[in-house]
Amino acid sequence: MLKTLLQRVRRNHALEHATINLLSARHPEAHLIGLSGPWGFMLYTSLTTDNVVPAVMEALKRLKRGERNLSIHERCGTNLIVTATLTMLATLIGYRRPEEDEGFLQRLEAIPYMILLNVVALLVSQPVRLWVQANLTTDADLSDTEISAILTTPAQPGEMHRIRVRTRPVTSSPQ
Repeated sequence: MLKTLLQRVRRNHALEHATINLLSARHPEAHLIGLSGPWGFMLYTSLTTDNVVPAVMEALKRLKRGERNLSIHERCGTNLIVTATLTMLATLIGYRRPEEDEGFLQRLEAIPYMILLNVVALLVSQPVRLWVQANLTTDADLSDTEISAILTTPAQPGEMHRIRVRTRPVTSSPQ
């Protein structure tokens, strides 16, 4: 059951990214924030349902046709987590516990080493975070997924719209 839930989250995450990629291309000025779960995803956006619904439907269609690149998004939270993890590890590797008789200046000697390790971590994080998105946090195989509902919470003036996209596994029709 847990494996099924995680698979659904990954697929909904891919659909969320594909939708945001399409919307961003069509409406570069739009504000878009997405959050995925096992039953779909939520968009917080300055766009209306009239803008979002066609993009969701097209995103699903294009992912089903095999356009896996749509499932990766440059501003995904996964990228922040991977980058933060790698730079934290670089800092921990570069940090050396000071000896009791060391002075302040001797302790500062580790800083250039830690900076160098962090630069390497930042450079390495770029391909790693794309790999993590493509292989761990998204699954672009939506062949057995369909949209079951798109629900909108009307926004007050100056607020963003909340649009929930619900998905479900395709049910096979009885013979």
